[in-house]
Amino acid sequence: MVMFFNVLTVNAEAPYNTYTSDKDGYINRTQTAYTPMNKITIINNEKLKTPEHVFVDKEDYIYITDSGHNKIFILNKDYKFYKELASDKFGAVKSTFVTEDKIYVVDSYNSTIFVFDKNSLELLQEIGEPDSPIFKEGYKFRPTNIAVDIRGNIYVRSTGSIHGLMMLNREGEFLTFFGANPLKVPIVDKIRSYFLTEKQEEKLEKVFPDVPTNLAIDGKGFIYTVTSSIKSNPVKKFNISGTNYFPNDMVGIYSMESVWVGQYNNVFTVSSEGWVFEYDSTGNLLFLYGGKDFSSSRLGLLNRPISIATNSMDDVIIIDQGTKLIQTYRATEFTNAVHKAMLEYQEGNYDKSEDLWSYTLKYNSIFDNAHVGLGDAYLRNDRYELAYNEYYDARYNSGISKAFWEIRQVWLENNLNIVLIILLILLVIRFILKLLNKKTNFSTKISKKAGIVKKVKIIDDMAFVFEFLKHPLDGFYKIKLEKRVSKVSSTIIYLLVIGIYIAHKKWTNVLFVSDGRYFIGYKLLVIIFVAVLWIVSNYLICSINDGEGSISNVYNATAYALTPIIVIMPFVIAISNVLTLEQAVFYRLPIDLIIIWVLFLMFFMIKDIHNFDVGETCLVILRSIFTMLIIALFLFVLYSLGNQIYSFLHEIIREVITR
Repeated sequence: MVMFFNVLTVNAEAPYNTYTSDKDGYINRTQTAYTPMNKITIINNEKLKTPEHVFVDKEDYIYITDSGHNKIFILNKDYKFYKELASDKFGAVKSTFVTEDKIYVVDSYNSTIFVFDKNSLELLQEIGEPDSPIFKEGYKFRPTNIAVDIRGNIYVRSTGSIHGLMMLNREGEFLTFFGANPLKVPIVDKIRSYFLTEKQEEKLEKVFPDVPTNLAIDGKGFIYTVTSSIKSNPVKKFNISGTNYFPNDMVGIYSMESVWVGQYNNVFTVSSEGWVFEYDSTGNLLFLYGGKDFSSSRLGLLNRPISIATNSMDDVIIIDQGTKLIQTYRATEFTNAVHKAMLEYQEGNYDKSEDLWSYTLKYNSIFDNAHVGLGDAYLRNDRYELAYNEYYDARYNSGISKAFWEIRQVWLENNLNIVLIILLILLVIRFILKLLNKKTNFSTKISKKAGIVKKVKIIDDMAFVFEFLKHPLDGFYKIKLEKRVSKVSSTIIYLLVIGIYIAHKKWTNVLFVSDGRYFIGYKLLVIIFVAVLWIVSNYLICSINDGEGSISNVYNATAYALTPIIVIMPFVIAISNVLTLEQAVFYRLPIDLIIIWVLFLMFFMIKDIHNFDVGETCLVILRSIFTMLIIALFLFVLYSLGNQIYSFLHEIIREVITR
């Protein structure tokens, strides 16, 4: 094999599962995205010693940096040896970056970036420590990885650079720091920092840095970094001003080692644990596959990967330093369809994009990224209802909002004249009724009949809700001393609150209650348990503190303190279904108003029902909450002991039956 081939390769099937993320960020299995293709262990009759980095240029030439051989092996697109780059000046080559005419080689031992002509391999430039005051003051220049933009500016990842990447111009002069991670400080140190001087705070910043592990750049000049010490948002996408475009809740793990940008602006990363991630251009997880190889170097599994790249054929190339080899993966038909759909959409071919996304859904009907892509294509083609349905299937709120806004606009354009006519008719009817009332005085007759109906106790109690909300303090007085309401009406109010809660979860716009349709019964039981616990705890504490209210007073007054919910929430639920995310304030503001109003009523309920002053009321509330926690803890312990006793008796009975 070594005599006839410059590269040793092996082929096999995938020994791992492939996953993707759903609308809630959970990981689910999907079709195999990449299958292991080759293992490269020997290049040009030389066995890899310490492979460090892989880079693929626009012509699909592959640059393998090996610090053991202290050279760069260059392979062609067929993974065959093409030529190599070596120099007597190399101390320990770490990585490369290749442009259309230059090869940049990072030498970590000499802390130097060597620039070679791409064709002749002639040394053109050496970039060492910049002549800048910050480096003269002791800041170290220890480059390990770089990226170069179209203007020739060099972005340098330096060991221990707590301020992020270093940005140099094409001459190697220092310009600025770029793309630093937010400082991670434990809560104790945040509190302690209030008492520290500026110099002490500077020392604290040096203790908890998250230094980027690697970087990449795309054709538009966006800089991508990956940080192995961060789990949440480990991959970032920066523009030239340093703004991160990736979401803070993107799927990721610790120990991510390398990042690469593919030809569809899809982003690849690999972790030292062997997991390969592929994201779309907005940071949504497309595919996750791979795994740790603990035993026998199975094809496709990785031991300690440290670098990743892809070529124009969508092959994934990974340097596995743990086993001293190069692992390659080939995209499946399913993945090719996803990539082609992304490409067609980016190029404006929305009809083709529709067909390709539909094709991918035949492989996996719950592939949320395909539903979002298909929704984007429908939206661009003005097929708003279809777009809404696709976004809804993926629970993609941003898309749902856009599609609904367009649907609403079309409806208004078609029906606005009808709405205006209806409003005009209602105004005319109102005017006619006023004229008739002046002649016949029918409103007085209606009021008398309503008064007769109001004499029914339960109707009168329910009508008291509106009087109570106008004058709540007088309302509490009437509930306590005049026995104005009954337990029946209070129970009806509790049931109405429960019904409104269910309606809120089921019929509020999905933009605002995205998970409301799930586990309603469980959530409702928790709320009822907490409410009962509050009533009991509050009554017990108030009794101990010589509160004047009875349990009946507390039960009734608490019910009427919740009445803002049954008065306002139906309108909030209804109006939410004609709002988009841009008008979310009209949904959230009434909700906040209800919460403040109910808390206000609950406070004065305790104060007036039990005849406390303000200070006593605050203490009673705190003690009631503490009592709730104690009772809940007691019930939990009781449940745990009961469960253990049940398990013990069950095992004894099984043992007796078996014998």
